[in-house]
Amino acid sequence: MEKTFDVAVFGAVFVDIKGFPRDILIPKGTNIGSVKFKHGGVARNVVENLSYMGLKTRFVSIVDNSALGMEVLARLKNEKIDTEYVDIVDKDGMGMWLVVLNEKGDIAASVSHQPNLKYLYNIIDNHAEEIIKACNSVVLDLDFEASYIEKIINIAKEYNKKVYAVIGHLDVVKRNKHLFNRLDCLICNNIEFEIIAERTFETKEEVIEACRELTKSGLKKIVVTMGKKGSVYYDAETGEEGHVDIVPVKVIDTTGAGDSFFAGTVYGLISGYSLEKSVSIGTRIASLTISCKESTNPEIKQKMHIIVV
Repeated sequence: MEKTFDVAVFGAVFVDIKGFPRDILIPKGTNIGSVKFKHGGVARNVVENLSYMGLKTRFVSIVDNSALGMEVLARLKNEKIDTEYVDIVDKDGMGMWLVVLNEKGDIAASVSHQPNLKYLYNIIDNHAEEIIKACNSVVLDLDFEASYIEKIINIAKEYNKKVYAVIGHLDVVKRNKHLFNRLDCLICNNIEFEIIAERTFETKEEVIEACRELTKSGLKKIVVTMGKKGSVYYDAETGEEGHVDIVPVKVIDTTGAGDSFFAGTVYGLISGYSLEKSVSIGTRIASLTISCKESTNPEIKQKMHIIVV
């Protein structure tokens, strides 16, 4: 019997090396604290969150043939994520992200070592059609060469699959901005949105007005996160627009908050909820993530009945 999935997620795996200071961070000093290795990467975080929320997920990626790579793969399988198209390579299959957090849990500095995406491109060249045919929706990391993003979108549109794209780096916004109009929903933060819109904004109303303009070329929905100001959204198909406040929690680590928000919002849309309800779900998922030291929070599995109320 052919396997079918709610969503297929295309993207790279990263290993996060996180430094937590014990006291107030001294940027140019030696800070006593703790250093931890965490499984990360935007796409990996997203697929794990979607699995926590109960969706049947397939991950399309690569890992290194190392103890760390096998640990990443084992965790994905343990969360019931399909890894048939996660290839194992000898070197540079995974990225590394070194980050230092301050005493408030916010990122103070980071360095990113990128994986070699040629291995992932090989999977797309050889298997993209069969992968996309077997799923209902597609999530892809925009940190690909434009030709591969277009290939995935073209196949998805051919088989009438919805496409949601997640932004990993600001450079991605500048490089692949021309592809946004082909997405079913663009979810980004206010900094990324200002680059996309090519201007700055002072109010939520100005952001919503810009969303109306940007959806005139084909993009169907836009969600913009604005930090402590919450999120705004606009749906060109229904005319639905508005704002969702944050859920106040004690912040432990903000890493992965954007990925969790994205996953929660996409979960809502895949599940048939309105854009407002979907953004509300994303907000609650993000609040759970920033209240723990991981890039994803497994407590989501036990709290979904509360989150979707």
